[in-house]
Amino acid sequence: MSKRVVDGAVLITGASSGIGAGLAARFHARGARVIISGRDRTRLEAVAARHPGMSVIIMDVADPESVSRGLAAVARETPYLTTLVNNAGIQRLLDFSVAEPPGPADLTAEIDTNFAGLVTVTAAALPLLRRAPKARVVHIGSGLGFVPYARTPVYSATKAAVHSFTVSLRHQLAGSTVQVVEIIPPVVDTPLHRSLPSTPPMAMPLDRFLDRAIHGLDAGKDEIPVGLGRVSQIGARVFPKRLFSLINRGD
Repeated sequence: MSKRVVDGAVLITGASSGIGAGLAARFHARGARVIISGRDRTRLEAVAARHPGMSVIIMDVADPESVSRGLAAVARETPYLTTLVNNAGIQRLLDFSVAEPPGPADLTAEIDTNFAGLVTVTAAALPLLRRAPKARVVHIGSGLGFVPYARTPVYSATKAAVHSFTVSLRHQLAGSTVQVVEIIPPVVDTPLHRSLPSTPPMAMPLDRFLDRAIHGLDAGKDEIPVGLGRVSQIGARVFPKRLFSLINRGD
């Protein structure tokens, strides 16, 4: 049986820019009813204005009460979801070797947004996903979840947690109508990296990444490693120390 999910009603978190906004545009162009969410109404409405019919829901994935309100608002707009894309994420350079290591506020933002929020949104959205004949949860992971970048230690750890959670969730939902997908990007040229002094070398252009991600979704794949994301996925098993050294070269 084909795993392909027909585009219907799509909810995307962290969709005010980058991968989230790009996927929203691709789904919208294919005729899906797209609901984008995030914390910044102005930026979300700017995205929606470019795609008439796209809906905006203000939701902070790091706040469980905001997630509950957001999913209630989604349920008022659509009786079901066919696709949830958990894309919301932040990345920070954090150095634990300095005299004053990062404080709690620096740490919890990434953990709550990148991992805890993803779990919370998934749990809250499952009832709407189960109402569709076929549906899918799509987690945006990272090659750094397999081989970390030491300058972003918490981000890398949260993406490792996302991968672990995805594997468990896929096992638990194997007998259901909800497919669980992990997209494993390389470094993609998006605003995620605005905390870095420059765009990371070898960053994949966003449109090229979107082409490959959508192709993998259309093929019904459970895991969609893209570019260097696939290198990290394989290298973590085959030559982990060598790949870690390459990713962290010069640091």
